[in-house]
Amino acid sequence: MKIKLKILCLVILALMISSCASSRKSLKPDNSEKSYYHYILAIEAEYDRDWDEAITQMELAIREDPYSPYLKLELSTIYLKMERIDESVKIAEDIINEYPDYEPVLAMLSKLYASRKEYKKATVMYKKLVKIDPRNSQNYIHLAFLYKLDKKPDKAVKTLQAVIKIDPVNVMAIYYLGKIYVETEEYDKAIDKLEKAVDLNHSLWDGFFMLGLAYEAVDDIDNSIINYEKSLDLNAYNTEIRKRLINLYLKKGKINNVIEQLIEIADNEPENLKILGMLATMYVDNKEFEKAESELFKIIAVDPENINAVFLLAKILGIMERYDEAIEQFKELLKLVPDNPDVYFYFGRLYLQMKDFPKAEEMMKIALGISPEDEEILFNLAVVYEKIREFDEMFSYLQKTLELNPDHVDALNYLGYSYADRGINLDKALDLVRKAVELAPASGYIRDSLGWVYFKKGLYNEALKEIKKASEIEKEDPVIFEHLGDVYKNLDNREAAIEAWEKSLEFHEKEEGLKERIEEKIDNLK
Repeated sequence: MKIKLKILCLVILALMISSCASSRKSLKPDNSEKSYYHYILAIEAEYDRDWDEAITQMELAIREDPYSPYLKLELSTIYLKMERIDESVKIAEDIINEYPDYEPVLAMLSKLYASRKEYKKATVMYKKLVKIDPRNSQNYIHLAFLYKLDKKPDKAVKTLQAVIKIDPVNVMAIYYLGKIYVETEEYDKAIDKLEKAVDLNHSLWDGFFMLGLAYEAVDDIDNSIINYEKSLDLNAYNTEIRKRLINLYLKKGKINNVIEQLIEIADNEPENLKILGMLATMYVDNKEFEKAESELFKIIAVDPENINAVFLLAKILGIMERYDEAIEQFKELLKLVPDNPDVYFYFGRLYLQMKDFPKAEEMMKIALGISPEDEEILFNLAVVYEKIREFDEMFSYLQKTLELNPDHVDALNYLGYSYADRGINLDKALDLVRKAVELAPASGYIRDSLGWVYFKKGLYNEALKEIKKASEIEKEDPVIFEHLGDVYKNLDNREAAIEAWEKSLEFHEKEEGLKERIEEKIDNLK
């Protein structure tokens, strides 16, 4: 059955070739039937990828019809498919020497020269094609493309402009002209041409993509997003467009859009661990911790020693208060990177969150031993010592932090507030917290500290001004509202004091011991 089918195909092909023979230009009108026979066998061998047999049969066909440029071109094409470029070029050049105006060979030889980066020779071929058929716009477009490859954008532009003069609505010429303007950073011209191209052809996905690039280059993010999205609608599998959109969505703060694009890329590239890592990070930023956990486990399943994935997983398990699992991940991490201070630091932060202060101190001390001048480790050790009421150590580590970085906002605030809360070094406390406010004027907590220093100094109006600002910034902090009530009490505004304290009670679960303290203040004032 297979042999019969092959014979039938050969017969049909022979009839097709015979019907085309009269249209081919040949110096010998009575083409040999043997030539067609060998040609058919060559095509069959080529179909079976039996290249040596294809060459043998095509050479036999040429021997029977030595004046046929078509057969010689077919032989050149076989060598090209075999990636024997030099032999393919040699045959094509021989054809051109015999038939200088044979258009199929001119086009092929141009491509062969271009593949060898011999752009000057390639452009000569298409110049001939343009001369032979000056109304064929495709020849101009190919010539322009060769000029672009030869880094001659000016000639490419002139060539495309010639096409547009012949055919004002030639979409591809207008598109390629716009594309060249993008590459030469002439963005206004690029936008003008590309807008015309996509207006003429609404399905030109790469036209919308290039428009997105042009608008992005001139910082018109909104129009860039619009065009990338249109391009993506037409070519949903283009990962490059999605990556461009991700960057722009990030600039616009559109985290959900970023996640949507990352999910699509991850679906198409499930083994792309970098994309899975980015997706996990975005979920963390969006406080979707369980989804982040899922992506991280996918990474770890493929790469169990992926330090970044294990590290992030340990941290989010801590955020979700799944402490035993978080501890296990940190222990695994220490096996992978036993001398990394960041691992010990965040392990210490986990224990601090768990209120296991001795373990927190242990981890922080190991981290400090590895990195003795790390200001964040020093500051967090100060916090640990404050929690275990070793205040001399707390003050010492806060001062060491500020020696390393006099502009460490948290240390300035913490030290200033600690002085004020104890009613000591109030002038120094004021200097510290004022500096912190200058560095972070939008922080409600630091505003509260400044107000508390004023309160301790007996400057109640100044205290009221700052703590009210703090309560407007941090609308659910119980300590700030407690301080506000204390200020009102000292200003003899009983109703306002009770109102502020009652507001504090709404959030009492955030601060251990606050409920009893506030209730006592309210009872005493009543």
